[in-house]
Amino acid sequence: MRTQIIRFPNQQALCVFPESPPDLVRAISELRLDKSRPVIVLIGGHIDDEQAVVTRLAIQSIARAAEDMDALVICGGTDMGVMAEIGKMRWQNHWAFPLLGITLEELVTWPQGPRSAKFLWWGIKRWQLAPYYSHFMLVPGHQFGDESPWIANAATIISNGQKSVTILINGGDVSRKDVELSLQNARGVIVLSGTGRLADELTSQPNRHELIFIVPANDEQKISAVVRGALSQNERIILPH
Repeated sequence: MRTQIIRFPNQQALCVFPESPPDLVRAISELRLDKSRPVIVLIGGHIDDEQAVVTRLAIQSIARAAEDMDALVICGGTDMGVMAEIGKMRWQNHWAFPLLGITLEELVTWPQGPRSAKFLWWGIKRWQLAPYYSHFMLVPGHQFGDESPWIANAATIISNGQKSVTILINGGDVSRKDVELSLQNARGVIVLSGTGRLADELTSQPNRHELIFIVPANDEQKISAVVRGALSQNERIILPH
């Protein structure tokens, strides 16, 4: 397992490349993230124009809560949608909470990174890693969604003795897998309604899993309160489903 520093124009990030699931604990240690702390798993993808303003305000509330509670945020790490926006919020506000991007080594690149011409399912272009993350873990796999078990297990390991929560903004098939793994790990899922796609689909379901909680994306105060309650050792989420 190797590590390297990825240098972006305005900052740098420590990156580790585990080769198989048994490497995960060591990878977290190599990133110097083995201190137990609250964890937010932030999932979602492309932000549609119709939901852009409310989504960005919601992400700002989440990032502020992470900063205030010294929480670590795990996200997908590619330079698009929700994954890019959380990094921008962290950078613009000079926040210091650890932001860990976990994604697939084979499908991404970065400044001075690989420029493979291998045919990928969308063409030959690799996705750029998002700047403004503090850490990356680039894992093996061939299609997006292969990283989902790594994300779920990393959240469990890092939050050992602390609380963790998954937050869904919009989302598609990969986010659906992330939600399922969170529930399998008994991790609560906060769904921000009004952000489109999977989030709104789950909002409309009459019979949801007991660990799925719906919060309106346009209610910044409620988002903040629910996230803080979910991560607090002395509180628990109490919301209608």
